[in-house]
Amino acid sequence: MEVKSIEELPGTNNQGFCSPQFAPTGDYLLFTTSSCKGLVKYDLADNSVLQLTDADNAGYEAKISDGGKMVVFRDVQYRDNRRYTAIKRINLENGEIAILDDYSREKYAFDFSGGTIRVAKGKQMKSQRLLTDIREVENKYVVAIEDMDLVLYTNNVRRVLNPQGKCSYIWPNISPDKKHLVYTVASGDKFGTYVCDMEGNNVTYLGYVGAPQWLGNNYVVGMLDLWGDGYKYTHSPLVTIRIDAQNLTIHKIPGHEIVLYPAANQEGDKVVFAADGAVYMMNVEIKD
Repeated sequence: MEVKSIEELPGTNNQGFCSPQFAPTGDYLLFTTSSCKGLVKYDLADNSVLQLTDADNAGYEAKISDGGKMVVFRDVQYRDNRRYTAIKRINLENGEIAILDDYSREKYAFDFSGGTIRVAKGKQMKSQRLLTDIREVENKYVVAIEDMDLVLYTNNVRRVLNPQGKCSYIWPNISPDKKHLVYTVASGDKFGTYVCDMEGNNVTYLGYVGAPQWLGNNYVVGMLDLWGDGYKYTHSPLVTIRIDAQNLTIHKIPGHEIVLYPAANQEGDKVVFAADGAVYMMNVEIKD
């Protein structure tokens, strides 16, 4: 990956923004905080900032519809010291917020397929068509971690994949072309990051990539947070690697020892990340 330029996004310095993600339409970003409280929309055209919600846990795996008009997020409440989670959606055209799945003790995975939100609930899919300009897609996938298992829902069929057997899986993501999964095994002798096909086969070991995200269909981008002192990270450079485990590159960003939670746009030519209290965007070029 060749870095063409790096710029700090205006209005993000010292705002506590974290975990940026691109809208599929590429015209805005979502931010949350380090505790995943709340969601903020950042318009790339005019650098304006709009608070969407201050809900607890809203920033944990929030999803944006393919047409960019809807954001779906979790809202957490505590009752009698017990945690309850609801799934809500916000219409960005009018700011309306509605509950898609009411508060319960369970935390269900969800994702968009075209303009339909799909919730993996009780080993079945609950679907709802939302306002969007994107048509339905043929294969509807949701990837989830359930009781530490790596689970893939295809249409309404649930499969436990577990390519490394029974262990602790985290950070699953489906490639933009819906042909591969990237995921991490969090502990044990199989610790590391892997790519497999949608059947859980053809597994490739990538080493370790923290919070891996797709950079196009052939590369993964993440952070290399292995250089801590046992209590906090002292270095965390950005790392990219091909899904065949070739071309591993550590990208040290000048002036930034710790880079957190990078994410790329669908075209794979822009990467955003948080560093030193601000959010930055890199214009990049992948050279295979």
